Order: sequence, then structure tokens, then C-alpha cells
Amino acid sequence: MKIEEIVRQKKRLDIAIVFLQFGLYGFTFLFVGLVQSLSFGGSSFQDFFTALSIILLILMFFSPFVLSEVLYARFEMKCGMTREQIASFRSKRAELGKCLLQYLPIIREICKLNEDLREEQMQFLSEWFSEDELETHVFQKTESDSKFEEAIDFMSMRNIRERRKLMEMLFKLSVVEVGIHNDEWKLLMDIMAQLNFNKHYQEYFKNRYSSLRTEYDEYESKKESKNEQYPSYYSGLKNYYDLLGLEENCSVEEIKRAYHSLALQHHPDLPKNAGRIEESEEMMTKINEAYEKLMRRRN
Repeated sequence: MKIEEIVRQKKRLDIAIVFLQFGLYGFTFLFVGLVQSLSFGGSSFQDFFTALSIILLILMFFSPFVLSEVLYARFEMKCGMTREQIASFRSKRAELGKCLLQYLPIIREICKLNEDLREEQMQFLSEWFSEDELETHVFQKTESDSKFEEAIDFMSMRNIRERRKLMEMLFKLSVVEVGIHNDEWKLLMDIMAQLNFNKHYQEYFKNRYSSLRTEYDEYESKKESKNEQYPSYYSGLKNYYDLLGLEENCSVEEIKRAYHSLALQHHPDLPKNAGRIEESEEMMTKINEAYEKLMRRRN
């Protein structure tokens, strides 16, 4: 069953259960009233009907909850999604608001650069978009490229919160497997510029995600590879080498590889670290500090 149909059916089921609960409560009070009206013929009968009314009230009070749980359980088995998953999908879509369809042409440009990871990209994007939307607007080869420019023009006029949410999604989409390749990084930088991010935000994204890059521009590599076999005379640096799992006579390329490898394990924006955000943030702070200190000594 497609997710948009699941959401529609869940909404209809919610409404039906509300009406069912009100109906059962109304029936309960009417039935208790009827029982009370039949309580005649002395105190023993009065006590019996009073006790019966209380028992009925208790049973009928809890029956709507039990019945609704049974109906929801059957629905979850049928659609293959829990209520929490459905609620999460609806909540995330609501966050995108009017920008919902404008994200898709921009997302498409990122996905085109790494078509071998379509399954992983679909899984990541399914938190916000339906399968039909992705098939039609992201993975459809005949989709017009002009829509990318239209989407960029639209998003460049939106507020900073919406633009930042889009960029966060694009960066996370780029690291679904091994990290951000050079062509993806350049496209992300270009999109940021076109969306009118100021220098502060551009530096924020560069600092947050540069550890997940798999490659560097040629001029960056040449700049960072000077004095490649650099002997450390600073005892304070040993802790940084240990943190990255390196020897002190390691090369610049080994430092980069170790840094990237640890970032792929501990970066807080990776889905696998969703349950340990605080720990991941703390670990990445240490990894970034070690990388920056060691690279500064090599240049």
C-alpha cells in the first residue's frame, strides 16, 4: 500500500474511532439510566441494580479504548506501518509546508550525481516524500531540468529557516553511503550561493560536513601535503594522533583518511547515530580539534 493512501486511511480511521467512542459512551449512559429506572421492589433490588450499573459503567468506559486498540492493531498489520511511523511522516511533511514540491527538483540534481545509490536515497527521502513523488519528480529521467532553476528561484526568496532545512536535507542525502564526493560538494556549494546564504551560514555548513568529504580539490591537496612526513616535537600532539589512531610519522593523506573514517562513524547527522546525538556531537568536536591541530602543524 502506498504511503499517501496509508495516511488517508489512518485519518479516516481516526475519525471513525472518535465517533465510535462517543457512540459507545452515549449507549452506556442510556443503558445505565434504563437499568436504574428498573430498580424497584425494595432495598435488595436497589443494591443489585446499583452494583450492576457500576459494573456496566466500568466495562463500557474501558471498552472504547480496547476496541480502538484492536482496530489500530489490525490497521498496522494491514498497512505495514505503526502509528508512530505514520505520525512522524505526517509531521515531517507538515514541516516542509508550501515548499514541499519545490524541494524535489533540487533533490533530483543531488541524486543524479550518484545513481548507483538510488535505493539508499529512496529510503532516506521516504521520511518526507511518497514513492510516487520520488518516482515522478526525482528519479524520472524525462523530468525537465528547467524546474531546477525555478525551484532555486522560489527557495531563494523563502525565509532562512526553510532554506536551512533544505540544505540540511541535501547534505544528509549526499552522505547516505560513503560520504560527499567532490562533484556533490561543488554542487552543494553552488546551491548555497544561489540560495543567498550569507558567509556565516556557508562556513557553518562547510565546517559541519567537510569531515564527510571523500575527496579534496587538487589545489587543496597540494596545499595540505607540504612537509608530508612531519616529525612531531610537540608532546601535546600525541593525544591527537592517538585519537585518530595514527603514528606520529604518518602522512597528511593518512590523517585525512583517518579523519574521514571516524567522521563516518560518529557524525551526528548520520541516520545510524540518531539515538546518540549528544555523544556524537562531543566525539566530533574532539575529532575536528585533533584534525585541525595536526593539519595546522603540517602547513
